[in-house]
This record gives sequence, structure tokens and C-alpha cells, in this order.
Amino acid sequence: MRNRIKKENILISSSAKETIKESAKLAEDLGTGIEISRVPLYKDKNLNVENTIKILNKALEGFQNRITLHAMFSDVNVASSDCLLKEIAQKRCFQSLEIGKGIKADTILFHTGNKGTKHYGSIDSFKKNFVSFWKEFIKEFEKEGIIAVIENVFETSPQYCLDLFEKINSSNIKLALDTGHVNLYAQETKVTEWIKAYGQNLYHLHIHNNFRKNDDHSNLENGTLNFNEIFNAIKNQNINPSYVLEMFTEEDIRKSINILKTILN
Repeated sequence: MRNRIKKENILISSSAKETIKESAKLAEDLGTGIEISRVPLYKDKNLNVENTIKILNKALEGFQNRITLHAMFSDVNVASSDCLLKEIAQKRCFQSLEIGKGIKADTILFHTGNKGTKHYGSIDSFKKNFVSFWKEFIKEFEKEGIIAVIENVFETSPQYCLDLFEKINSSNIKLALDTGHVNLYAQETKVTEWIKAYGQNLYHLHIHNNFRKNDDHSNLENGTLNFNEIFNAIKNQNINPSYVLEMFTEEDIRKSINILKTILN
């Protein structure tokens, strides 16, 4: 028998409303979890992690549903060949973990930082440096019982993230799939191909749509993706991943959550 979606596995982005507190209230009204997608004060070079945790916990006060965290990602490349840039990027990753722990997030999502270079030497160097960092970093997740997920952005095939995942080799590292990113940046492949390739290791999804021209983050009907096909492919893998409605208006979220529940149940 194919799995039905678990209620606790539906989340909305905290960017749905102007403030995290308002987004948390919307999530409560919808009966969903929330993914914190913009870390407060992240633009401050002297980011105070303790203060950030206090701000987030204040906004989430009384929130009883599931919480996940989108790690800081702007220009974060832990595999940079520039030692100073790499140091800053790795610091942001550790800060994201501390924030995740502080708000009791069970899952923290990271971008690879890959910019889509087609130079083989650079690709090999990137993967080597990325895995080297993560082999040590993942030990912190193992201690805390938190899952780290790697999300595709500019990757053009599922094999890229699969290679990284397999080399890190930990039960606390999983794969995240962003449907809109595949549709925009990996147009030679289909989302269903990524789902099949990821298989049982697909743990977390960002679901949104676009017309292959811009990263619109639109509702499930507003774009070229066929979510009936996508969700059937997920059901065929017999998995129960998380579904984050990564849309930035309440209207799009309400429309999409009804579609999601109808299709998956």
C-alpha cells in the first residue's frame, strides 16, 4: 500500500508573511509546521547567535508544530578555494546549526554553494573540499540528533548532490529536492527523474512552480510543472518526505495546501 502524507510533514515558509510571528500564526491556522527561511540579523557580520535564538523563540512562542530551518545561504560556499571566504562560509554553517538547536529544529537545510561551473578541475576540487568539510561538520548533527539536508539549486542533474551525499556517508545527512530549481536550472531533466534517483534518501522537498524563466516560487498550478506526476513518483518510492510550501504569499500557500492534500490523500 502506498504511503499517505503525514500531517506533520507539511510545512510553510516563514517568508509567507511579513514577520515570522505572523507566518507562525498562519501555520497554526493551517495546521502545518514552519520552516524558518530568513535568519534574523543575518546581514550583520557580527551576528549574535544567542540574540537571534531569542528573537526566533519569541516569534515562535506557543508554536507546537514542527520546525525546520533553512540555513544561511547567501554567497555561502564552504568549498571556496579562497581560504578567507571559506572560513566565513563555514562559520555561517556552524551558526546555522547553533540557531537550529536553539529553536529545536529537527531538520536544517543547506545549499551546496555550487555555482554551476563546467570546468572539470573546479568541479572535482569543489566536491573534494565540500566533502572534507561535511565529514567533520556532520558529526555535530549526529551528536544532536538533527538531520542535515542538501538542496539542489544550480545543479543540472541529481548525480551531483548524490555524489556528495554518498561520500559524506552519515545517517544524519539526507537529500532535499527543490522542484522549482529543477524546472528552472535543470531543464534537460524532469523532477520525476530526480525523485527516482534520490529514492529512499529523499527526505525533504521545497515545492513551488514557475514557467522556466524565473524562480517565481508560485503556487502549484501556476507554472509548467505537473504535480500529479511529481507526487505519483514520490508515492512510487514509498517514502514520506517533508513538503515545504516555499511560496511567499498567503494566497499561494492556501491554494497549494488544498491541492497538496487532495492529490496526496
